[in-house]
Amino acid sequence: MPPNTTYLVTGANRGIGHALAAALLLRPHTTVIGTLRPSASASSLQALSTAEGSTLIITPLEISASSASAIESATQSLHDHLLTQGVSSIDVLIASAGLGTAFHATKDTALEDVTAHFHINTLGPLSLYQSLRPLLLASTQKKFIVISSSLGSIQDMEDAAPTLAYGVSKAGVNYVVRKVHFEEDEVVGLAVHPGIGYETPPMGLGESVEGVLRQIDGATKETSSGTFVSYDGSKIAW
Repeated sequence: MPPNTTYLVTGANRGIGHALAAALLLRPHTTVIGTLRPSASASSLQALSTAEGSTLIITPLEISASSASAIESATQSLHDHLLTQGVSSIDVLIASAGLGTAFHATKDTALEDVTAHFHINTLGPLSLYQSLRPLLLASTQKKFIVISSSLGSIQDMEDAAPTLAYGVSKAGVNYVVRKVHFEEDEVVGLAVHPGIGYETPPMGLGESVEGVLRQIDGATKETSSGTFVSYDGSKIAW
């Protein structure tokens, strides 16, 4: 029997998280752990088709927009719950859930918006990695993937839209990914810009997901680990 590959995708009930889960479940012998907020409907996930030997595990995960301790508690509870579900390893951890609601110039940005985005977009993936690291290290592939955004690039911000709260949070999580690459001998850390999220995206969701998965599949410690790439494989400046 072919080996099973286990992915965990946060925010799997909608947007790119849902599209990633859908695409992965069409791969034979694949387990997809999809997280969603406890108050969210799981119907979109339950309706997904699965390939031969593939399985979907749906589990709640609430990332607080205001409490670091609540985030730590939530991700640790996720780890403990997965153990009760018989999950002993995670090959690819994909942090795709995020917040993007306050797009203002620096002078107009409320500090509470910066805090909320930082909690969800930076501390959320960080705590997820910390809590699930034992399961990641127990796997064969050991990949930590963050769905980031080019709006988190410090080098390329000159012509970017006024997105202080969002940009700061994405720059922060990019730092986490690159730091993991240098600190961990075996873990692949990769930040991927999906190319969507604009009023006029350069491509459809399907093309974005296809490209993102291509970057994830091809990522190794020796090649793209520790980098920030777009869905098409082009490098993005930090």
